[in-house]
Amino acid sequence: MELFPQIDKQATIDKVRHFFWDDDQFEGICLRAGNYGLRSPQLDITGIKGSSVFNSTDYRLADIADCLHAVYAVREAIQSCRYSSRVILKERFLPGLRDRMYIKELAPKLERYSDDGYKALEERACLDFADIIEPKCAVYRVDRQLIPDFHVYLKSG
Repeated sequence: MELFPQIDKQATIDKVRHFFWDDDQFEGICLRAGNYGLRSPQLDITGIKGSSVFNSTDYRLADIADCLHAVYAVREAIQSCRYSSRVILKERFLPGLRDRMYIKELAPKLERYSDDGYKALEERACLDFADIIEPKCAVYRVDRQLIPDFHVYLKSG
């Protein structure tokens, strides 16, 4: 019996990449965290005006707070990674104002000049992130629907 269950490394790496590169995932969380789209609360006591029975402003504020917690957890997890992983995750994976760096620009910064050397570092960065994000999500009480467990476990026995 093993202390930790074995993970499917390639599937875990793919899940992390998908989280950062799919516009609906981390980038969507970032947009929701900054899109305040607030309206005045409904003050009609009869509840007839408007189409819902709850105040949508409260729901939006809660969603913004949840998304901000997720963004903080991701950024702190990246900061907690080893140097090469941190550089790759920041420069190649995080959405931002400038375009993501391409491998040919980033590899020399990490003193890796072959595609294989860079690929190994990028895969390790994804695995590092998958490990480190777990405790950060617990600290920030991130809704697991926003940031899931990235580990894909191998079936034992």
